Amino acid sequence: TTLFRSLQRNAPDVLAVGVEQTGESLLRGLARRIGRSDLAGLDLLDIGCGVRFTQTLINRHLGFASYTGVEVSLPIVEWLKEHVESRDERFRFVHWNVHHATYNPKAPRMDTYETIPVDDAYDVVMGYSLFTHLPPDDAACMLRLARTVVRPHGYLFFTAFCDDSIAQFEDRVPEKPLLKAYYNNLYL
Repeated sequence: TTLFRSLQRNAPDVLAVGVEQTGESLLRGLARRIGRSDLAGLDLLDIGCGVRFTQTLINRHLGFASYTGVEVSLPIVEWLKEHVESRDERFRFVHWNVHHATYNPKAPRMDTYETIPVDDAYDVVMGYSLFTHLPPDDAACMLRLARTVVRPHGYLFFTAFCDDSIAQFEDRVPEKPLLKAYYNNLYL
């Protein structure tokens, strides 16, 4: 639907290759990185979920036990609850009213939260294109919060823009806050 397409926040190059193509590639790569052939039987938590992985899991028929998506954009969560969660018990979506300079600027700061708003622990906590949009204080807070919801032998998996030529952190597109947040590897 047109509304669903309007909820896509992926970069133009991702859209050009295909949301499901890139989504499947990332999920299969994640499975390999944790020593598995797939994600079957695992409980997944996706922080900053958007719609890509939900679309991929459904349309590419990928295995998993459960998928919980946490998102700051209320319209995305509302759409996913109505069109996915209501029809498939493996999915759950949660709105997290937490500050983000672009997506949720009027919400409370992340450091005011003691937990991510979920009731369970997960085998995999993932944050694709999450740290790429977080300032250092929020990145540190997110790592602390994510540790509280990953199972003892689970995995925390995230992506970040890294550049060792910078001292610590750089917001590369100041006119669009946190569009591209870069970190020095050691600093991150």
